[in-house]
Amino acid sequence: MSELFHLMIRDTPTGFYATSPQARGFVMGRSTLDELRADLLDALAFHFEEARPLEIVEHHERLHDLEAGELVTRLAADRHHGERLEVYARIAAALRVPEQVPELLGGIRNRVGEAVYLCAVPSDTLGWLFTQLDEQGDAFSVALAISEPFLMTFPFTVGPEDEVDSARETVTIGSRGYTKDTTLAEIMKRTAIVSPVKSVARVAC
Repeated sequence: MSELFHLMIRDTPTGFYATSPQARGFVMGRSTLDELRADLLDALAFHFEEARPLEIVEHHERLHDLEAGELVTRLAADRHHGERLEVYARIAAALRVPEQVPELLGGIRNRVGEAVYLCAVPSDTLGWLFTQLDEQGDAFSVALAISEPFLMTFPFTVGPEDEVDSARETVTIGSRGYTKDTTLAEIMKRTAIVSPVKSVARVAC
């Protein structure tokens, strides 16, 4: 049976770099995306000291190096890619409005200080989202397209609170009946949209 493996691929001026929360300490870089894909399985077999059957999901990241801070967009290359592209486009549009940049950068940050926005769809489950977080300390905000041209965001965090930003309100798997199979659509239905969403989905340790 294949193991779900999230591969985070970041496009940089010097090439493509890949990491994964399922392979702690693994970092791979190649000049082109095709080269990275061609060498990936051998590199992972070396890292794990064995070949493993993996169900690899690529997540493509873009770093926006803004004057006020760093923002990263993450886009999964899966069957919902078209829907995720709409979220990506709305984030990109918001970044072109100077008044909206501080709001986006004011979201939760990971342990290296980046505000990461995962382009999500309503059918994404909490289990699928949490497996994208490094258990040693990580954070991102999921962003969903709602009515045109708006986005709804939920911050997610895991690990020691002193290593990542933490929000005041939290939602854990297990609270309110949430399970790993709970979808973002279900959470959206339970969320009153009266102000920017501040609740956090957090792994219960």
